[in-house]
Formats: sequence, C-alpha cells, structure tokens
Amino acid sequence: MSIRHFFFKEPVNGIEDLKGKKIRVSSDPTMTGMVDDLGGSATTVAFTELYSALSTGVVDGAEQPTANYKSNTFNEVAPYLILDGHTLGVMQIVIADYSWDKLDEQQREWLMEASRYASAVCREKVAEIEARNFELLRKEGVTVIEVDDKEPWVNACRPTIERSTGELSALYEKILAMK
Repeated sequence: MSIRHFFFKEPVNGIEDLKGKKIRVSSDPTMTGMVDDLGGSATTVAFTELYSALSTGVVDGAEQPTANYKSNTFNEVAPYLILDGHTLGVMQIVIADYSWDKLDEQQREWLMEASRYASAVCREKVAEIEARNFELLRKEGVTVIEVDDKEPWVNACRPTIERSTGELSALYEKILAMK
C-alpha cells in the first residue's frame, strides 16, 4: 500500500494553488485527468528524467509516494510536500477460481484470515514509515502541508472518477464506503 502526494518547487497550500502548475504525471489517462481536473497542467515526463525536469523548470511539481519522494531526493529540488493523498496504491492477493475451488472451507478461512492479518500489518507499517519519512523530511527542510478538507479535491476530480469507473461505479462507491 502506498499513498501518493504532490510535491512542488514553490509553496502550494491548497487546491487553488495548482492552477496552471505544470505537474509531472505518468501517461495514464486517470492521472492526467486528475491533474487537469484540479486545474494543473498534466505534463508527461519519464520518471528517470523527473529530478532534472524539476530542477530545470520543465515541471513545477509532481506526485509520488513519500518513500519515492525521499529516496529519489526530490526534496532537494521540490521542497514543498502537500499531503493530499490523491491516490492509494494497493496490493491484491489473487487466486484463480480453479485453485480456490480446490480448497476446503477450513483452508479458505485460513487464507482469508491471513489476508486480513497481512492487510492490517501492511497499514500499520505504512503508517509508521510515512510518519518516520515526514519527520526526516521536515528535518531536511521540507515544508509539509496538511490538507484538512479533501472534499474539494474529490469533487474537482469527479469527471475523471466517473470516466474511469464507468460501469464499475457501484463497486467504486462500495470501496469508498470501506474507509
């Protein structure tokens, strides 16, 4: 599990400050749509070129999980981290129906129990790592901006959310309700 946030060369205190900012994203239509919905200018740059693109002004900011932000030293060229949490990357445990059907009820319950346990441990570890990263980043001079009200961000992204979820909108709403 990883939570993605935006980071910038100049201060960004809220959604209104994204207007006109060139923000590096992958070429994924959901990511480019999200940045455009937020008022930014989605700019596709190869990840390997991101540090240089930030330092030369090709882009004003980007988005990554904090672990990537820290390990790639993006804070050296983009020291403003805004904790919007726009994307949550998750890992799935997948089993084919063919294999699942071979298991007895006890084995299925063991797998489900192990999955619940792994999920809880993962959330706990990610929270610990994020807290440690924020502390280290602040010590290194990064300005960490909290986003107290994320509702305007979600509302701004409705067009992309609706386009991306399409026929799966009911499933999307179920996932949201799991918070």
